[in-house]
Amino acid sequence: MAVTIADIAKEAGVSISTVSRVINNTKPVSPELKERVYRIIEKNHFTPNALAQGLITKKTNIVGVIVPDISNAVFGALTKGINSVCSNKGYTIMVCESGGELERELNLLNILEDRQIDGVLFAGVDVNQELVDAMQRKDYPVVLVTQECSVKENIIDTVTHDNVQALYDVVMFLHENGHERIAYLGGPEYDFSSGQKRLKGYKEALSALKISVPYSYIEQVQFSFQGGYEGMKRIYEENSILPTAVVTGSDLIAIGAVQFLNGQGIGVPEEISVIGFDDLDFATYFRPELSTVRIPYFEEGEIAAKELLKYMTGSKTKASTHYVPHKIIRRGTVKVLK
Repeated sequence: MAVTIADIAKEAGVSISTVSRVINNTKPVSPELKERVYRIIEKNHFTPNALAQGLITKKTNIVGVIVPDISNAVFGALTKGINSVCSNKGYTIMVCESGGELERELNLLNILEDRQIDGVLFAGVDVNQELVDAMQRKDYPVVLVTQECSVKENIIDTVTHDNVQALYDVVMFLHENGHERIAYLGGPEYDFSSGQKRLKGYKEALSALKISVPYSYIEQVQFSFQGGYEGMKRIYEENSILPTAVVTGSDLIAIGAVQFLNGQGIGVPEEISVIGFDDLDFATYFRPELSTVRIPYFEEGEIAAKELLKYMTGSKTKASTHYVPHKIIRRGTVKVLK
């Protein structure tokens, strides 16, 4: 049977809390007592159980990270940024995949509470009232990352990028390069920040430019190569006059769109310009190199982790929203028309 902290305390003739103080160095004890406890620990080859320590210290030094899709490169970069901060501060991250499904997200919040984690960084798809209520009932703090709350601003601390402004800027960029027939091939409507808010930015820019486009110029698909391919196919089939430029919701969508156009003998960017979103590593290896919107996901993860640590140490109590800057990157898939 494994030796427990209670066994160590009994052999040393001290309380469990005293052994915990020695192990965690939380309160001073006499050198003689510390030496006695360490000698018994070494003799019994005792390794403190993190969960057992947490029962006493109320800390496990574990941070939960909930993401919709661990295979998505965006969340890989985000998680690396989070881990760079947490590991430096002595925290281990526990990454959980939700599939973007509400019931799984709620269940994961409960599981992480049972594991007595110290805080959660949450990347969801639609942070609705049910999720907000669940988060506010937890004993641990939550910081949203890459996704804003869909019910009210600044109710849960948030670190993300300004999706509305980013898409607004992309449309303006294309217009400055001579494009007016600009289509939108974005993420799914149920995704609040990356779907609905990006579409809002696209529409606001067209309105500001006094440009109208047919409804068939707008397609919302999954964030995938296949989604981009099929969405571009619908835009091609449903419009007698094709757009001169297509704004997409991700680099994967953009590449799927380019592949469809290539299959139809339509040159990119000679006949239709395409611009992505994210600036993932493969964007520069694609041919032609993909024009895109650069989002610093690693930095986004770093900032989110730092904000969470403020809550966990009690130095912050009021929620706020932090936007990391975006940048339009011109490469080979955008043509100047004037």
